[in-house]
Amino acid sequence: MLQFIMERNLLLYVLAAACIVGVASQMILKQIYEKLIRDTKNTGEPDGRFLQQLRQRFQYCAHLNEKVGDVHALIQKGMMEYRFWGMSLHRWKRLGVECLVLSLLCAFGGSIFLVRNGGAVVAGNTYFWMGVLAAVLTAAAYGISDTGYRRECLEIRLTDYLENSGAVRDYSESAVEEMAMTGTTPIVPVEAGRKAKKRARAETAAAAQTRAQKEKNDLKENLARIKAGMQETAAERDRGQNLELLRQMDPKEQERILREVLQEILS
Repeated sequence: MLQFIMERNLLLYVLAAACIVGVASQMILKQIYEKLIRDTKNTGEPDGRFLQQLRQRFQYCAHLNEKVGDVHALIQKGMMEYRFWGMSLHRWKRLGVECLVLSLLCAFGGSIFLVRNGGAVVAGNTYFWMGVLAAVLTAAAYGISDTGYRRECLEIRLTDYLENSGAVRDYSESAVEEMAMTGTTPIVPVEAGRKAKKRARAETAAAAQTRAQKEKNDLKENLARIKAGMQETAAERDRGQNLELLRQMDPKEQERILREVLQEILS
């Protein structure tokens, strides 16, 4: 079987194919990051699906929780869930390394077979030089794509887009208008929906309690005013009755009563 594979140079074909796939994967990953970065430069309505979903998620979180506590975690989660051709960004990056390992294994296996059959390790060893070429091309692809820097740049741009650019308006101004135009309803997690309902009930109870307290205070003030008015009315009525009694008495009797009243006050 091994003789059949070596006679038909199948290891060389596999080595070359793995090298091509590894280099192509990093070039594709480079284009993915460039497209996502370009989309963040537009402060208007995003064109890419990734930024649209991230923007909607940010608005929903801001609406349900009044603010987004960790924007960086929200961005990282969105990037982890992003898929291109069914593979995540991390999977695309690892694909180049996996292809390089496969190329080197093919080069090593072919070199071992040639050496056992009397061949040289370096001179005239096609597998050795093909392995070196695969390693150089893959390293060059990783250097050109520079996915580490592009990922960091994308995270910074997304953070600025969500927090500082003003492109993401409040949920009540943008998402509600969008839903009204499209006739769609946002899909929110069950736990988030429960928290929103509890918050709404608490706000309603607080408003009802405030209104009841205000009505109670108003009632107390009205009763106090009524009581004060009744006391003033009774005092005026008593004074009127006393004056009428004094008018009906004799002058001497009036003088005697007034003298007694003054003595009581002074004593």
